[in-house]
Amino acid sequence: MTCVSEDFLARIISILYQKLTLSAGQIAIASRVLAQEAFEEKAKEGKRSLDEAIRLATHYLGVSAEYSKENDELKISISPKQNVCPLREICPLPFFYSEAINLLSEWKSYPIRSSNNKLVETSSGKCFFQLRLYGD
Repeated sequence: MTCVSEDFLARIISILYQKLTLSAGQIAIASRVLAQEAFEEKAKEGKRSLDEAIRLATHYLGVSAEYSKENDELKISISPKQNVCPLREICPLPFFYSEAINLLSEWKSYPIRSSNNKLVETSSGKCFFQLRLYGD
């Protein structure tokens, strides 16, 4: 819990990215480190199914998510808590989910860009991103 809104914090990060020296790469690394810290103990308990890894990441984030796996691609859609997300182009969620999957399941993953060269797309009030899966 913070004393300010999530929107305020997201806008601060957006300004740091747009006008100062915070890079998309740094946001991705920070997101992966957060997942490592969040799931360090659970990872020691052994590998879980892909479904369970996604469920744990979703629960940690406190969001509503749906996903589908097709061949070696995992598509995840998130129902955001607000209508407009200022972090769309620097969204940390693909990296957080990817690291959670890497730590908690037999699968390895990494975020991939859409045909529009975006990590995160929005449609019908939801955010969508894809991860490439390998292993199992």
